[in-house]
Amino acid sequence: MRLVIELQPVSDRNQLSDTIQFMIPKLIKFIISRSKNEKASVYKDRKISEFLNYNLKISPKPNIYDNTIIIGENYKLNLTISSYSNEVIDILTDSLNNLNYVLILNHKFKINNVELLEISDIVTDRVKVRPLSPILSGEIKDGRNFPFYYKWNDNNFFKAIISQIKDEYKNIFGEDTSELELKIEFDKGYLKHHTSITQLVTVHKRTQKAIWSPMYISGDKKLIEFTLDRGLGINREIGYGMIESYTPKKREKINLKKKINIDELPDNFGNLIENNPIPEDEDTRGLYD
Repeated sequence: MRLVIELQPVSDRNQLSDTIQFMIPKLIKFIISRSKNEKASVYKDRKISEFLNYNLKISPKPNIYDNTIIIGENYKLNLTISSYSNEVIDILTDSLNNLNYVLILNHKFKINNVELLEISDIVTDRVKVRPLSPILSGEIKDGRNFPFYYKWNDNNFFKAIISQIKDEYKNIFGEDTSELELKIEFDKGYLKHHTSITQLVTVHKRTQKAIWSPMYISGDKKLIEFTLDRGLGINREIGYGMIESYTPKKREKINLKKKINIDELPDNFGNLIENNPIPEDEDTRGLYD
């Protein structure tokens, strides 16, 4: 399930750090703490990525000067939260119904709207998805404090992601996933027309290369649904890895060789001749002389 929260600045001038997306976990924890639901306390000390994924978008696209985002009261912050747990969504919804404003980086934002989106049940074993935020893949190895990140063309890129998804699903639902199939691959058609699908992102003050490309996820329907709610890759606790399923629009074929009939063209008043015909027996002499 997904929750879309629309926030609007109260002040007509707000200077925000360009790292605002990293502040969202604190905001989410605050919202959870204000819930009257008894089960909310379970999530207060847990890592955000264990039970939800989020994405922050500012519209219209703001200007950034010296790592500072300047926005006015005509801007909107759209915070999308997805979770495999209905309980988490219920807790957040309950709390948001009792809040009118929130603070982000000491700036006051009005809660304009809260919309609940239910993702349709997966009816096929292959789904096309696109990222809503950059995707990173990596693993912590040899006792390192930071993950080793994989490049998009490394065989371990999707291998690590799939392994993490299966492990999390097993830990949450207690179901053995060793025999469940899950495959993730890039949209080859997209790769043919885009020479680069990477972009530089900041992760804990370090720069990493993330990918931004449509993909196909196939396999067990339960794992596909879980992946859509969970997101892809690592560093999801700071706003990376959110995806959505989508169906590309079919392009209409345009017949460029079609001959134009003058009777099908509108006149200066936008009228077609078939809607305003000239009677054959009407005397039009003098009108066009």
